[in-house]
Amino acid sequence: MVSLAVFDFDRTIVDDDSDATIINRLREKQPPPEWESTNHDWTPYMSDVFQHAYSAGLSEEDILSAIGSMRECPGVSSLLKSLAASGWDVLLLTDANTVFVNHWLKVHGLEDTVTQVMTNRAFWNNGRLYIEPLMKQTACSRCPTNLCKSIALAQFIAQRPAYKTVVYTGDGRNDFCPATNLPPHATVFPRRGYPLDDLVKKTLSSPAPLIQAKVVPWDDCYAIIKELFPENNVIS
Repeated sequence: MVSLAVFDFDRTIVDDDSDATIINRLREKQPPPEWESTNHDWTPYMSDVFQHAYSAGLSEEDILSAIGSMRECPGVSSLLKSLAASGWDVLLLTDANTVFVNHWLKVHGLEDTVTQVMTNRAFWNNGRLYIEPLMKQTACSRCPTNLCKSIALAQFIAQRPAYKTVVYTGDGRNDFCPATNLPPHATVFPRRGYPLDDLVKKTLSSPAPLIQAKVVPWDDCYAIIKELFPENNVIS
């Protein structure tokens, strides 16, 4: 039976945040649009950012160059290649967008290690980047309407044969919802010192923890390799 490895993208696959990378690039030209605290959906805000970037003269080449230059989390290339070589399915499940994720994977030669990318659709039109939500959900109050990772992961798994095991690697608050829905034989890898790690620690210290899966915090992806492939001697 095949196993499944699920990854967030920002600050998990890459050591940066792709949206913040473009917002910071935009700041060099003009102030980005203000974030409205009453708006809990990030995707409409990024649509405004892309409009401002276009108006400020940030070209497609400028944006893609900034995305391609983002650093990988240490060891991520070795981890993805090890998973692919061992026959794992690899799912990138992220609130980024298809343009950013696919371009970064292409630049870093990792396209063939990923089975599928589930994220918000983005596309170019006359030099301006547009973004569309992956879904429009109201079933999960913990997650934004454009993406509940638990729902997306369930949809992905429903289209596949039964997996031997599932592991989930992430860093953010939006990774907590899927972590709470993993079965006991699964493993969640929260990045140490990030919001997911704090939320996992909090629930595990409660009388009725929401997480059943095994928890293995990580600082770099070499730690994940050692957990999944203890026979591999990977030099960091």
